[in-house]
Amino acid sequence: MPKYDALIEVNIGEVKNLSQYISYCKLYFKPKSEEKIEDYLMRDNNPTSINRDKVESLKKDFPFILSNEDYKSELKNNNLNGKLFKYLKRNRSNQTTKDFPLTWLKDEIMKENKDFVFKEDQQLEDVNSISGILAQNIANDYVKKLPPYSFIIQVSFKLKQPYFSKDDDEFYIISNPVLKEKVFKVPMIRGSSWKGSLAAAFKDLINEEANLKKRGKIVDSYLRIFGAGSESIKVVEDYLKENSKDLVKFKEKLLEFILFELGLKVDKNFIGEIKDTNSYEKLQGILQEKISEKLQKDNKNLPIEFQTHKGRAIFYPTYFDRLSLEVINPHDRRKRAGTQPIYYEVVPEGTEGILQIIYIPFDGILKENKELKKEAEKDLENLLSAIEKVSQNGIGAKTKLGWGTFELCEDKYYYTNKNLNINDGLKEKGWLKWES
Repeated sequence: MPKYDALIEVNIGEVKNLSQYISYCKLYFKPKSEEKIEDYLMRDNNPTSINRDKVESLKKDFPFILSNEDYKSELKNNNLNGKLFKYLKRNRSNQTTKDFPLTWLKDEIMKENKDFVFKEDQQLEDVNSISGILAQNIANDYVKKLPPYSFIIQVSFKLKQPYFSKDDDEFYIISNPVLKEKVFKVPMIRGSSWKGSLAAAFKDLINEEANLKKRGKIVDSYLRIFGAGSESIKVVEDYLKENSKDLVKFKEKLLEFILFELGLKVDKNFIGEIKDTNSYEKLQGILQEKISEKLQKDNKNLPIEFQTHKGRAIFYPTYFDRLSLEVINPHDRRKRAGTQPIYYEVVPEGTEGILQIIYIPFDGILKENKELKKEAEKDLENLLSAIEKVSQNGIGAKTKLGWGTFELCEDKYYYTNKNLNINDGLKEKGWLKWES
């Protein structure tokens, strides 16, 4: 396994696989013998050749230039004013620490289709296997081993726009590297990112539903799927269980709970009503209305959906098989000209990935089959609707620019160990139960 974080002295000449790509991007982010590329050229206003005394330094600092047969031949034959010289002269203002290796990456490594593809790379296969991404035939067998009314959603998708989520790697020739798995360095979407994006889509579904009763059912589904563990939920839970008598704190957290956990809309009058209310019973009544009359007025215990608990759904990471570069060039408002191009390492549009979600109703063991089936079907429908919405909204950073949007492939399957049905609207969008 390559040790990327140890900047060992190795010569990365050619970049043909993911290991070499990552090593290249990390290894060449270091000081060189010269500050700028022009320092390797003859010192005058219009240099006419490479400085003969600095040829060895050039080869030592940038051994990858020898991967170009024309450049290699010129240096071997002491031709110091040929194609390599012209290339260096064209990029003579490049800083040697990051700029020139990035220029070479863009011009030479990604030159054929502007993408770096590693579809057959062993690291990609290994990370998918270790993360538990299932093949179709395995998914169908796997779901049969889970508790009744479990299901697996597995769908392939293709990016319509680049995907970007910033990595925290500081030693990298690209200032904005895309998020990668820590060990295998494969570009990825974290499972937690899928969870967050789908939860946000769920809140949109809640707000779009005008019928109070139906909205309440979506709220119930949201809490079953994603769980509840925030401070606001804990405060609400403690107060209703009579573990706390801090009414002021309860009112603050009640607003947070309604706004951020349930995603419901409130207005100025509603906020004023809560602030002016000093009665526990009235606040409980407000809570009843906002969570679709879930609680009874004299009930001191929250239902399981509103207690702090783990959600039923497990969200898996998605891994990609190619990388590319995107440039954002901010313009000066007065001069209306580009200032300094900003490079982003991205997963390019057209790249395919797999979204996998496994739903296990572990908390439904004491429920009647009829009730559990009804919950699972509703949760399945809501998850599928949320996935459709995320495909339009996008995932990752810069979604306001359209980045991270994707289209779902034609084969959109869910696997289940019981007969779970979905509505006709989702069937028309191509969602099907896997039939072995």
